[in-house]
Amino acid sequence: MIADTEIRSDYSPIVSMWLEANGQVWPIAKLGPDHFVPVGHPQIPACNGVIIMSVDGHERRWTVRIVNDVLPFDDEVRIVHRRTPADE
Repeated sequence: MIADTEIRSDYSPIVSMWLEANGQVWPIAKLGPDHFVPVGHPQIPACNGVIIMSVDGHERRWTVRIVNDVLPFDDEVRIVHRRTPADE
């Protein structure tokens, strides 16, 4: 648990998230454990990809599988985490 005294009121991290798949990059608005919300209305085929989250320049990466084709009217994209040798 974070104590109230540890929370800085003058700090706001710079966060960006995106999906890299099939040689393209799509920005992400929100990220959950089994889905993400894309920015805009992309068309993304079901495929393997990497979600990258950068917080103040420090990156974290997740290898994922996009379960179904994403169509422009989809609000959320379902993903499944794929374990890689780097995860072990």
